[in-house]
Amino acid sequence: MTNTLIVGSFLHLQHMNKLSTRLPPLFMLIFCYILYQAPFLYFNVNAHIFVSSDDNASFLTLIERVRIEALLANESLHSNLTSSNEHLAQLLDRLDDVIDNENYFVVKSKQFNNSTVDALFLANIVDEILQYYGGAYGILPSVMLNMSSMSSMASIPTNLGIHSVNASRVSNIDKYQTAKQYASRAVEIFETELKPYETKNNSIAAGEVEKHLTELKNAVDNKAPPLQVMMIVHTKIHPNLQLAYNLKVRNK
Repeated sequence: MTNTLIVGSFLHLQHMNKLSTRLPPLFMLIFCYILYQAPFLYFNVNAHIFVSSDDNASFLTLIERVRIEALLANESLHSNLTSSNEHLAQLLDRLDDVIDNENYFVVKSKQFNNSTVDALFLANIVDEILQYYGGAYGILPSVMLNMSSMSSMASIPTNLGIHSVNASRVSNIDKYQTAKQYASRAVEIFETELKPYETKNNSIAAGEVEKHLTELKNAVDNKAPPLQVMMIVHTKIHPNLQLAYNLKVRNK
């Protein structure tokens, strides 16, 4: 079990190297810690609307979460020590929550490279964008991740910052910076991992995913209203991701 997980871990490092993104030294230390604790790892993703029959996409998401927090901590180390410490604390909290669980992954390295795993992985990363972007504006993850919340949010007065573009409404800059990192990574993940699976049959839907991921990144970069970000994800990215890569939707 441990050897299988370690092989999968190093495969994912190669997976990320294709994006030509340098990993900060801090991440490598944390990654070694994960490998040491591998038999006790468990990760449960229940935020997005898609169903996964294995642990591979969840495992990739776990590694990406660690990577993003380590990257942010490393980037802010010299410019904002408080922010750097905050990202380190979040990173360690994540690891503690995972390692304390008695369950563990069943991951086979050969199963990483397929369109379903990569599409579910991307869906998880998009969910991270929603959660952190909403958190930056003081909105609960359960609201941002729920498509039905959009109708109720549309009736909220504009002076609460749900609709209007008001940078001053960003109440948590660390969560906003994290959302930006995930938005950038989502575009990279699609280009490197999912675009090779584009065929004549799924090219239209895949093209829509690619286009709207860029739209999502621009919306986050420009501090668009949270409702606008939700609309991009729930009505544009999710439906086309499902159509392009034949993902199953969880029954309500």
